[in-house]
Amino acid sequence: MNKKDLLLPVMVAIAMIAAFSYLSEGYSLIFTFVPAVPIAFWLYYKTCYLSFKPKAGLIPLYLVGLGFQLIHFAEEHQFGFERKFGPLFGGKEYDHNLFVDFNMFAYFLFLLGAVGLYRNIKPLMFIGMFFIVYGMFGNAIGHITYCVMVRGYFPGIVTCFFNFLLTPVIVTRLWKLR
Repeated sequence: MNKKDLLLPVMVAIAMIAAFSYLSEGYSLIFTFVPAVPIAFWLYYKTCYLSFKPKAGLIPLYLVGLGFQLIHFAEEHQFGFERKFGPLFGGKEYDHNLFVDFNMFAYFLFLLGAVGLYRNIKPLMFIGMFFIVYGMFGNAIGHITYCVMVRGYFPGIVTCFFNFLLTPVIVTRLWKLR
């Protein structure tokens, strides 16, 4: 095992926590994205870092999840997620351009995560694990929680449920590839 395959994801994880904390309106990203980072690192360590053998069957599922996430972003964008998310956690509304730019940059990184999974580039796999942990599963849990908090519709709830179906399949495949 190559130490850089562990060191680079640790550095990325620290940078992610710092960026999420800095960009957070109120506690929105601190309560949602930040806890997903160590969970994603644990999943990376247990599956990708220790002994991962890429299989073609994982990549299509991951990419379907990413494609579905783009549809999810469209719902959030259409119904003003950026205006409601920060205030839900004691902050201000997110700037619309920051919201769009942040998501587009994240999707680019998640595509690099797919490349990492396909080509066995371990440091990039960590980004893929973050997408699985938060972009898919945490996102679904989060949107249900937001609806409970506001006692009604919260942008993203309609399109978040597919992740509940796909995430366990992806994690099971990851676990089997160890």
